[in-house]
Amino acid sequence: MRLLIVDDGHYVVEYMKHLLDWKTYGIDQIETTTNSLEARDMLDQRHIDILITDIRMPEVSGIDLLQHIHQHSLPTKVIILSGYSEFEYAQQGIRLGALDYLLKPVDKDDVEKAMSKAIKNIIKTRPVQPVEWENFDGLAYLLSLLGANETLKKEYEAYTKFLEDYRLCGFKMDGFTQEHEDDIKRAVGDKLDRLVWTAGTRLIAFVPEEIAGKLKTTLEHSVVSSPFSLTDRNMTRHIFYGFFLREDVHADDFMSTIPPFSSCNDWESARNIIKTYDRIHLRKQKIIFLVETISYVYLADKNRNATETADWIFNRLQDPDELWSTLFDRVNLIRNNKQMSIQTIVDKVQTYIENHLSHALSLDELGKVAHLHPVYLSKLFKQETGENVSNYISRKRLEKASQLLQDSELRVNDIAQMVGYRKNQYFIQLFKVEYGVTPYQYRRNMIHQ
Repeated sequence: MRLLIVDDGHYVVEYMKHLLDWKTYGIDQIETTTNSLEARDMLDQRHIDILITDIRMPEVSGIDLLQHIHQHSLPTKVIILSGYSEFEYAQQGIRLGALDYLLKPVDKDDVEKAMSKAIKNIIKTRPVQPVEWENFDGLAYLLSLLGANETLKKEYEAYTKFLEDYRLCGFKMDGFTQEHEDDIKRAVGDKLDRLVWTAGTRLIAFVPEEIAGKLKTTLEHSVVSSPFSLTDRNMTRHIFYGFFLREDVHADDFMSTIPPFSSCNDWESARNIIKTYDRIHLRKQKIIFLVETISYVYLADKNRNATETADWIFNRLQDPDELWSTLFDRVNLIRNNKQMSIQTIVDKVQTYIENHLSHALSLDELGKVAHLHPVYLSKLFKQETGENVSNYISRKRLEKASQLLQDSELRVNDIAQMVGYRKNQYFIQLFKVEYGVTPYQYRRNMIHQ
């Protein structure tokens, strides 16, 4: 799906662009503009699924864009950004078909709720899409049924719709041969053969109810489960955990166990996984958590191995603590790779600060350097370094000043100017707080040493 973010404030656009992991909501393309005239053209020329727009802009307002969408019968769903003083405009927007409005400054939770509402509306009103079986990944589909990852759920819901008429049974067999695997794939037919996996010495499958009994009687060492429908999420989970992992699970078990992540692109998600497992004590809850972790790894790891993942799911989940040691290493690797990209941004900002200490160095200026909204940059910087941007700037300025006091004969007033302090007395006050003496005393002490 394609999202368009429109606001005449550049930093508002950048802030919104980086506020959420949009792929979690099925958004694979994000368009942004600060020109509302351009936004109107983009609505006409491209298929925009969701529009997030400021309500008051020069030339073409958010209300004008809503009217344009209505007049041209465009399928775009609209979320409005407004200030407290613009409530009447927001009401007008709702009357024109906007799904929601968000008050500035925008809260992340409110955006998440508005996006969930928009996605549900799109799913409800969109025409049924043809199912592309050549892109069907049976393992990812299974994880979409078992876990809470929104990306997978949205990607595979069309397949569930197609398979809703099937009653399936879980199938497992020890000591299989290649001939057994080929026979089962032929028996279930094209499409459902994607739901046949090998995991170590076990053959695993979901097979139609009408052939399950026959397979059980003709294939030695095979077992089948009770029948279920893939459209019944709770029953699918109940059968999976009971039949393959010998755990009795119910809907309530997932409410308290599903971890606070559903993204494959968020550095914080990897951190949350690592922090959470050690706080879980019941085996059943550990297994549920690890299924969600496997889903995260499967999406995040571009070099994923389907055979290895099937082994995790159908064999190694039997010993969750042992599997966790493997997944911990994999999640940590993903986390480190993502952290490297964040570190690159922070390094760039730190280098800029150190090379421009005489500048005012506002968050707005640093945001332009990093191509990020200032608020988002501030959060990343603190998350990565443990230090506020302002504290870092102050510390580097005073470090530079102390160096100049030692290595040069420049006047204190000139040094203050060189490190970004326009008021000499303010510089002296800060220096004394940091070093316990005034710049003059500091220089004398260094000379005597």
